[in-house]
Amino acid sequence: MNIKSWLKVSVITGLMLLLLTVPLLSACSGNATPVEEKTTTTTTTTTTEEVSEFDVVKDAVADYLKNKASNIKAADLHMAIAEDNAPYIVSLRSAADYAKGHIPGAHNIAFGELNTLPKDEEILVYCYTGQTASFAAAVLGVLGYDVQNLLHGMSSWSTDPDVYVKRFNAEAHQGDYKTETTANQGNTYDYPELDNTTSTSKSAIIEAAATSFSPKYIEASALNIKIAEGEDMTILSVRSATDYAAGHIPGAINFGIDSLVDNLNKLDPDSPVYVYCYTGHTAAQTAALLNMLGYDAYSLKFGMCSWTSDTAVNAGKCFSAAGVQGYDVEK
Repeated sequence: MNIKSWLKVSVITGLMLLLLTVPLLSACSGNATPVEEKTTTTTTTTTTEEVSEFDVVKDAVADYLKNKASNIKAADLHMAIAEDNAPYIVSLRSAADYAKGHIPGAHNIAFGELNTLPKDEEILVYCYTGQTASFAAAVLGVLGYDVQNLLHGMSSWSTDPDVYVKRFNAEAHQGDYKTETTANQGNTYDYPELDNTTSTSKSAIIEAAATSFSPKYIEASALNIKIAEGEDMTILSVRSATDYAAGHIPGAINFGIDSLVDNLNKLDPDSPVYVYCYTGHTAAQTAALLNMLGYDAYSLKFGMCSWTSDTAVNAGKCFSAAGVQGYDVEK
């Protein structure tokens, strides 16, 4: 290759390299056109967590049953009053019967006013025979109160019929209805649904459940008729397994109040639940808790003592007026 040709090739090559370098230099300079950035907008959606009222109340019932309300005897309450160590005493009897005579220091309220009681006091509730106050004790306990019930109510406090007004009387209230010893297993059911409030607050849900019902009872004669007519229902004995085996109301299933939450699937939410114990106290507590959970629950008045006079079956735990001391009342 001659010199002229070589120079020609070199010039052409240099021009090509120059043309390729200029765009690169422009891209690196401050005068380069910026690339448009894409802006991403994120929309945040706040979702309110769905709350099951039934689950909230079920948990509250389970907590209550770890330390449920107990029954105090009249003698022990009388001693506490004498020693100026009495709890806040609440009468759930009618205003008229309260005026006839009440336990010294007692405040008279209606069942529907339970949630108005002071939370910083130990509460003692009483009624006529102990059953309505047992309903109340369970409700108050679930609401977080420190509460006890007077065993057998005003019946155990006074010997004056104008003051106690009504009490268990074997001649008037005790039947001799059929019992059985065959164990019943029952069926399995879904839980009921609760819809008492639009609030998602647990405390509001519990209070709404606690104020959604009034005490409900059934007498032995009426239950006996329902059994004979084959009514759809659940009969629940909350007595001990031993006493259940000794004799129970026909068709009844059995488990104790302490295991209530674990056995709710044995109760039909679409038909009445009739609960019984020995005298009505534990059954009333159980019925109260079931009503809070959405069941249509009733306590058998005076319990197994109203169903049979057989002491081998009623366990000899029926109220007896013979042991009542007759303490002072105020008007």
